[in-house]
Amino acid sequence: MTVFRNVLLIVFSVFLMSCDNGIDYVIHGGGDDTDTEIIYIITEPDVDVWVDSFIQVGAYEDIDILWVIDGSCSMNAHQTNLLNGIDHMMNNLPSDVNWRLKMITAGDGARITQPTTFPLTRGDTITEALNMYNLLPYDGGETGFAAVQHYVAFDAYAATWMRYDAAILVVFVSDEREQSTITVPQFSVWYGSQRPATYLAFIGNVYAADSICPYTPNSNMTGAKYIEAVNNFGGNVIDICEEDWAAGVGEATQKVKPIEEYELEHIPYEDTLVVFEDGLPMEKALWHYDGSNNTVYFDVTPLEDALVEMAYSVKYYQLSP
Repeated sequence: MTVFRNVLLIVFSVFLMSCDNGIDYVIHGGGDDTDTEIIYIITEPDVDVWVDSFIQVGAYEDIDILWVIDGSCSMNAHQTNLLNGIDHMMNNLPSDVNWRLKMITAGDGARITQPTTFPLTRGDTITEALNMYNLLPYDGGETGFAAVQHYVAFDAYAATWMRYDAAILVVFVSDEREQSTITVPQFSVWYGSQRPATYLAFIGNVYAADSICPYTPNSNMTGAKYIEAVNNFGGNVIDICEEDWAAGVGEATQKVKPIEEYELEHIPYEDTLVVFEDGLPMEKALWHYDGSNNTVYFDVTPLEDALVEMAYSVKYYQLSP
């Protein structure tokens, strides 16, 4: 029979079934009740099973970071969050990675950055970061895809510092839609071919149904193209009106190093918590759970590109803010 171990990549129904030694955690696949496998024995009756997951990122000694900042007048309303985000980003960049960071605007021409300012590197402070931001030229462009393509492929100064054997992270920050003629598939194919590892993040106007802004984002200002592209690369999308937007910037920059800890979505019964790496249970000696902050810590870091899943029966649900 077909054995299903991966509880996320295939749509399953999960249910609890009584038996002599407690409750079995059973996976049903493809509508065929014979294709099942018992994954774990759960000792708590009448509880729901929850699975948190992530794809492990690679460990890179070198990474180039581009922060693409919308320089139009409408961004003035988000200036406080932007400055807080720059501060948090600088405080959260990993000390064990050789990173270089450059800010550019979202225009489609040559004037998208101060042309000869060397990127920020390890050891630089928030003061240097704010100086770089303040040196950005005025640019009302809304073409983030074109700005990245132009800078990476054609800017003469970029060629002096960008390392084409390094990973790359691009963070788009804009309160409007991407307005270049470049389609999402075109940008995704091009960007994915640039480096051995490519990461994207977007901070901006999300869809109205997901927005917490005090206004309803006009559909013409929703970053639909940015969101689609970021989703293609498994990146982070952050609402520009989030109070913890600065933390979201920090989360995006964590893409540059492997995940070594993970806060669970809900509160588990600890004795039911099981961690899987690519569908196989990880030995308990390789990870531990800290109930004080509801976090799983990996004593041995999961492998690059591994699907890591944390399955547990829910003791308490934590509601999203």
